[in-house]
Amino acid sequence: MDRGSYCQARWNAARAALETRLPAIGKIKPVIIAPLCLLPTQAPAVAQPVAIELVLAVDTSASVDDMEYALQMRGIAAAFESAEIIAAIGQHRNGVAIAVLQWSGGLLGKVAVDWTVVSSEASIRALAARIIQAPRANTGNFTAISTAINRSVQMLENNAQVGDYRRIDISGDGRNNSGQDPLQARSAAISKGITINGLAILDGDAGLAAYYRTNVTGGPGSFVISADGFEDFAKAMKRKLGRELSVQVSSTPDHKLDDRHAAR
Repeated sequence: MDRGSYCQARWNAARAALETRLPAIGKIKPVIIAPLCLLPTQAPAVAQPVAIELVLAVDTSASVDDMEYALQMRGIAAAFESAEIIAAIGQHRNGVAIAVLQWSGGLLGKVAVDWTVVSSEASIRALAARIIQAPRANTGNFTAISTAINRSVQMLENNAQVGDYRRIDISGDGRNNSGQDPLQARSAAISKGITINGLAILDGDAGLAAYYRTNVTGGPGSFVISADGFEDFAKAMKRKLGRELSVQVSSTPDHKLDDRHAAR
């Protein structure tokens, strides 16, 4: 029974019981019973502790054709399935929470793979299978890196995990040309203790890595990895995940448990 039906049933029962003793019951308002229905029916869920919360934000703007999109998703999946990345994740006692976001222009990105906690080889390979099967669902004509950052921050703030580190991976082949200045989005993310790393796909823009370093990436230990083209994406993603998930990189947390975590 949903809460509305439950409250109505309680009110009806109370009304019937009182009507036998109080003819004027019709003047009594439901506010007598309603406050009882506002009490919580169960304790709030406890957030799941993990070593790292990581959003992989993948460019699906118009400059990325379907073959290049497939190369990105297959490259991410292949990186996770590599022995090195499986070993890196396995070193974290509480595992790692991963989500995949597709972004282009507009206000919001599309979650391709929702938050998944991985620790064992089996769970990592299952995640890789979901990533490679994720359909392309968010193609736009513009490249709004600020959208990728803001939506990723929103995902990190509202998930069910609490990590020692919170990180965003921005991968793309172009510069911001729509919406908010990425510098503003970056500053907001860093203020929340979130690190942004970049994977710049140098597909016709040799200066993209420098642009990412100046305008996109930031926070403790942030870095940029370059891919010469989409064909080089898988190798670049493996290098990037290797740095982000290693125990050495993770030796000093990006943030401490704060009020956000205590309230979850």
